[in-house]
Amino acid sequence: MEKNCSPRRQIQYHDCDVLVIGGGIAGMEAALRVVELGKTAIIVDKGVFGHSGTSGMNWGHTYQSMEFAPDDDETIANTVAVMDMVCEGLLNQPYFYHLLKAHKEEKIIAKGLKYGSIPLYNEDGTVLSHNEVNPAFPVTHDQGFWPRMMAQWCQRNGNVTEIIDNTYVVDFLLSPEGRAAGAVAIDLVQGTPHVFRSKATIMATGSYCWITGWNGMGAESMAGKENTGDGIAMLLRHGVAMADMEQFCGDASQWTPAGVRQTMGNFNFDGSQTPKDKIYDKDMVPWSKLLEGHTPLVNMGGTMRIFYGLRKNGRTTENGGCYIDKACAPEAPRYFRRTEERQKELLGYDMPQYVEVVPETWDSAGCPRELSDVSETVIPGMFFAGAAPGGVGGMTQVAAQSGGWIAANGAAKLASRTKIPAVSQEEIERILDKAYRYVERKPERPIRAHKVMRKIQQTYWDRENGPLKDEKRILEIIEGLNRIKDEDIPRMWPADDSYHMNCGWRDCFEAENMLYCALGASYAGLLRKESRGFHMRTDYPNPDNSVGLKNTVVKINENGEWESEFAPKFDQLIPSAVLARMVPTDIGLDTFAPEEVREGKADPEEAHNGKTQVEAIFAPEEKGE
Repeated sequence: MEKNCSPRRQIQYHDCDVLVIGGGIAGMEAALRVVELGKTAIIVDKGVFGHSGTSGMNWGHTYQSMEFAPDDDETIANTVAVMDMVCEGLLNQPYFYHLLKAHKEEKIIAKGLKYGSIPLYNEDGTVLSHNEVNPAFPVTHDQGFWPRMMAQWCQRNGNVTEIIDNTYVVDFLLSPEGRAAGAVAIDLVQGTPHVFRSKATIMATGSYCWITGWNGMGAESMAGKENTGDGIAMLLRHGVAMADMEQFCGDASQWTPAGVRQTMGNFNFDGSQTPKDKIYDKDMVPWSKLLEGHTPLVNMGGTMRIFYGLRKNGRTTENGGCYIDKACAPEAPRYFRRTEERQKELLGYDMPQYVEVVPETWDSAGCPRELSDVSETVIPGMFFAGAAPGGVGGMTQVAAQSGGWIAANGAAKLASRTKIPAVSQEEIERILDKAYRYVERKPERPIRAHKVMRKIQQTYWDRENGPLKDEKRILEIIEGLNRIKDEDIPRMWPADDSYHMNCGWRDCFEAENMLYCALGASYAGLLRKESRGFHMRTDYPNPDNSVGLKNTVVKINENGEWESEFAPKFDQLIPSAVLARMVPTDIGLDTFAPEEVREGKADPEEAHNGKTQVEAIFAPEEKGE
C-alpha cells in the first residue's frame, strides 16, 4: 500500500540535448565537450559531485597521453601493439585506436592545465614523468591529475549546463523504436523522482564493480562502495553484450604494517621500478631468482599470476602477498611520497626492513562488446564513456578522458540532427514502481541490503583463494549467486521506511547491480579455459595463445536468460597471429611451484612446512626483545 507521504508522484522533468549519467572523469569530460560543441548537457551523479566513487580520489595520477607524440598511424599502431601486449591480447584494437587519435584532438594535458592540474615539465616542454618505464613509448608520460579541480571547473560559468547530484539513476529510458531517450532517477535526499529526457545519453558510471571480498588486511578492492557497476548492470538488463567481464585489474597496493606505503615506491606492474631482487616470497626467495629464464617483461597479468601462483602453492605471506625490502625506496621513489625519515621524525615510527605487500583489485566490469568509433553502443543514442577496452588496460586518461571526449563528439552530432524521442508514461511508472517498492513493501524475513552485498562478495571471491577457481568452483559460484537473486534480492528492505536520506534504500539498488556484475563475470569465467590477464583458472593454469586470443562475451536475452560466447577479438590493426608472438605465455599459476609439486609428488600445503628463511631472519630480533 502506498504511503500518504510518498513523494513518488511528484515527478520532476528535465530536458536536454545530452544526458550524462555519472560524474567521474569520463562524465565530466563528456559534459564539458558537449557544451563546448554548443549543446546542453546535464550530469546526474549519485553521490556528492566531485566526491563520489572513483571521482572522489584527489590523487596525483595520471597523464598517459600521446599529446607530444608524432601524429601518424605508424606511431599509433605501435602504441596499440604495445598496449595489446600489456593487456595480454584482450584489447579492442579499433576502439583503442580511436581513443589514441582523440588524444591529438583533445590535448589532454592542455585540458588538465585548464582544469587546474599542473604537471612538471622537461626542458624540451614535454611532461616530466615519475612513472616512466620506456621514454620512447608515448603513453607513459605520467604526471598529476586532480579530479576535484576538474569538478570545480565544471561548476564554473556554466561550463556544464546543469549538475544534479545525490540522485541515483535506476534505469534508462528507451523509445518505442528502441532508441535511448533519457533516464529515471531518485533524489536520494528528498526521495522525489526525476525523469530526464534527452536526444542522446552517455553512460559514464565507470568500469569498476566491487564484487571481490576481503583479505586479512582489509577490503580486497581499491574501488569504493559506490563502484557497484550500475551502468554495466543497466546495459546488461537491456540486452547489451559485454566483453571480458571475467577480467579485473590488479596492483600490490595494500601494505602492512599500516601506514608505511607512503615511504616507498609502489609495486610496479612490470617491476622495472621495483627491483626484482628486493621482492621476496614468504621464504625470502627473491623474484629475481624466480624469474630466471623467463620473459624479462612481466606485465600486469603476469605479475598477478606470480602472486596468485605463489598463493596457490603455499609460498605467500600471511595475508597472501610478498615481502618488499624497504631498501628499494631510493631506487623507486614513485611520485613525491613521504620519506621514511619524515615518518620517523613526525610519528616516531621505525619502519621494518621487510614490508608485506598484498594484491588488491580494481574490479573491472568489462565494457560493451560493440562500440562504434564514437563509442555508441548497439542501442542507438546510447554512448559509453570510460571503457577499459582490454580488460586490464584501464588508464585514467586513455579510457576516461578520451572515452568521454569521443562519446561527447558522437552524442553532440546526434543531438544536432534529431529530436528528443517519445517515451511512454507507462514505462516511467513501471521503473518508479520497482524503485519505490523497496521502501514501501514489508517482505517476510527481511534482510538488509548491505548484508546481501556482502553475501555477493563472499560468494564470488572467498578470502582464501581470491580469483583462483576451477570449473567446479565457478559453477558453485553461479549457483550461489542465483540463489541470492531468487531468495535474497526479493526480501531486501532498508529497515528505515523514510524517503529522506535513506542509505539502505540506495543499498538496495547497489546490491542488485552488483549481483548482475558478479553473474556476468562468472559466466564469462566459464568460457575462458586458461589463465590470462587477471582470470585465474587452477584447472587451466597457463596462458595459451593458440586458443586464448579471443574475448568472452555475455548478455541477457529477452527471456532474462544469460547467453555467452567466446568471440574473435577485434584485431584489424595487429592480427592475432602476429600478436601471439608478442604476448608472453611462460608464466602460469604453477610456474613457481616447488619442483615436487610440479611433478605431482607433493601437495602445495605440504611442500612448505619447515622453518622458513624469513623466520630465521626475524627470530634474532624477537629473541633480543
